[in-house]
Amino acid sequence: MFSSPEKLARFPRTARSGWVVTAAMAVACLASASLATAADDPPKAEAHPAFRPVTAQKIPRVKGAARTDVDRFILAALEARMLTLSPQADQTTLIRRVSFDLTGLPPTLTEISLFLGDKAPDAYTKMIERYLASPRYGERWGKYWLDAAGYADSNGYFNADSDRPLAWRYRDYVVRSFNTDKPYDQFVREQLAGDELVGFTPSGDITPAMVEALTATHFLRNAPDGTGESDGNPDEVRVDRFTVLEGSVQNLMNCLLGLTVQCARCHDHKFEPISQAEYYGLQALLFPVYNPERWSKPNDRLLEIGTKSDLAARQRLNEQIDRQIKAVQSGLTSIAEPLREQFLDERLKTLDAPTRAAVIDALKQPKDKRTPPQQALLGTHEAAIKISDDDLAKRFPEYATLRETVQKTIAQREKSRPKSPEKIAAFVETDPKPAAHHILKRGQHTKPGEEVQPGALATLSTAQNRFQIARQLPGSVTTGRRSAFARWVISVENPLFARVMVNRIWQQHFGTGIVSTTDNLGMSGSRPSHPELLDHLAQRFAQSGWSIKQLHRLILASAVYQQTTTPRPGLEVIDPDNRLLARFPLRRLDAEAIRDAMLHVSGELDARDSGPFVPSKRAADGTVEIAENTEGAFRRSLYLQQRRTQMLTFLQLFDAPSIVTTCGKRSPSTVPLQSLALLNSEFARARAKAFATRLAREAGDDTAKRLDLAFRLTCGRPPLGDELALCSKFLGPKNAASDWTGLCQMLLASNGFLYVE
Repeated sequence: MFSSPEKLARFPRTARSGWVVTAAMAVACLASASLATAADDPPKAEAHPAFRPVTAQKIPRVKGAARTDVDRFILAALEARMLTLSPQADQTTLIRRVSFDLTGLPPTLTEISLFLGDKAPDAYTKMIERYLASPRYGERWGKYWLDAAGYADSNGYFNADSDRPLAWRYRDYVVRSFNTDKPYDQFVREQLAGDELVGFTPSGDITPAMVEALTATHFLRNAPDGTGESDGNPDEVRVDRFTVLEGSVQNLMNCLLGLTVQCARCHDHKFEPISQAEYYGLQALLFPVYNPERWSKPNDRLLEIGTKSDLAARQRLNEQIDRQIKAVQSGLTSIAEPLREQFLDERLKTLDAPTRAAVIDALKQPKDKRTPPQQALLGTHEAAIKISDDDLAKRFPEYATLRETVQKTIAQREKSRPKSPEKIAAFVETDPKPAAHHILKRGQHTKPGEEVQPGALATLSTAQNRFQIARQLPGSVTTGRRSAFARWVISVENPLFARVMVNRIWQQHFGTGIVSTTDNLGMSGSRPSHPELLDHLAQRFAQSGWSIKQLHRLILASAVYQQTTTPRPGLEVIDPDNRLLARFPLRRLDAEAIRDAMLHVSGELDARDSGPFVPSKRAADGTVEIAENTEGAFRRSLYLQQRRTQMLTFLQLFDAPSIVTTCGKRSPSTVPLQSLALLNSEFARARAKAFATRLAREAGDDTAKRLDLAFRLTCGRPPLGDELALCSKFLGPKNAASDWTGLCQMLLASNGFLYVE
């Protein structure tokens, strides 16, 4: 494929040096490279709706019944094709749909009863509010953001793929932000420039009020970074470092603005209105931290939380304790040595004088200076010369008493040590004079071109919203580049900021975004199915104070969201992909929801939130699992280790992404291995057994009551007549525990459990 090193250098690192090139990335780069010398004009941004300003949209007039303006936009497109919305789904379907959408878990029996028993006109609205207020909401929607931001708990370098032990603090920050409905513009501003917002300086204090914003900056550390393990020649190491910078820019633009920019690394982008100079201007935003010539390895980019005076006091106390421990240990050693010599003489007394002298002389020599005859002599008398501390204590009772006193003293001093300060992995500037950045000719790291200034994209800039770095205060270390970029990104003048996030949220509710290429709203992406609706929602999003929860309320209140999934004659001909949404799309649960729901139904789900990840391991057969005796093994999937090269096999089978760059949209599949895992895996069998035990515990011996409870827990409804008959026939008269386990496993593998209508 590559005819020269120069062509190879255009691409992200391949298996040759430890980085993965996704198929989409390779295709895009190849296509762009093939057009690099073409004489066509650069793309015209104004020709594409994504680059036009977000404007107020006229609400369409429609014939059908519409609850909200969202419905009117959808109905306008449907009525143009002589279609209408489908009828409203029943209440049991709606609560299960909303529960999974907002929390990723099935509704509890109490939640179902509360909703079905509420006859007030606003019962549906109140049900939505209960789920939005649940701490499980942030776990569900935080995971969507983490995938889009390229989050992982490992660095992603060959098989080393070392841990990122503090990345979980960023994960917890994201979950908290969604739960508190932090305004989206503030959420993004903190992630881009939290250190600048709180006035961080390397020589200053890190107070509790600063921790949240500093933790947020881990967003800029999400890209793969194997520079802690990189041990090649200087050129390879340099490439590894540049790869981190390039990956960070890619994450930044994909996640926040839904644009592909990596092709502009080698030349002006041939699909998007992005010049090569603009691409390196984006790199310059991060260059003060990710400068390959002034590099800090990942584990060196940690901050200790606390004031400088407090941290210094901790260090002084630790040093004092170290000196005290060293002193008592030295005293014990000074007493032990003559006793050791005496004991050695006693053990060697049977030897003749010359041999005894030779052994003692060999022992006194440093190990690396002993001659071969000396080594052989010591080997011959190894049993006699090997004297441990325990041997001394047995031979000399007075030494044993003294040693015990010293050990108690050391233990007491160790107890008085101050706790180690907490640390966070942040993205902060520490260089008061960052080096200039340069365009790289043809993207080659060894061929710098002209100097480039930090900046943003002209296509998305307006007279009211231009990238401009504020004047820095005297003594400030930070450049202010990222604060300037954050102001530019989150401006209502930026045409993509609101559109991208609205599209992501729409996708998670309906399975496909208004623009189906969620990470690419640019000229090489898909055209929106309802462009006016996208702008309407983007404008409402900004007007709401950037409230994500308010956007949920707007979408979930619509008739289009509350439709049935039932197919109608002729729809598959007019709209085979259901892009017009004449019915609600039937969707299988995603990987995390399947695992979490199985634990929820079996009564085993560990609801603890936050904290370090639960580690996974690779079994002898090559599968990756969480041992059931591991602490936290039954926590939600969000809290399991997200290792790039070691994705939990059960989750991977159901299309959970192994994060290489970012994942704004998963590719759902239906393959035999999924069914085989539900029928044969140890995880599925264990959940079925626990589920059967729960039924026996909560419903007693009555078969009908057990079956009713089983269906309500798995499907959100009582069993239908034919289901009841088939289950009763399967169980037979014996009502054996093994039969109930088998039945429960079938329910957990059924479409009624795995799909949301």
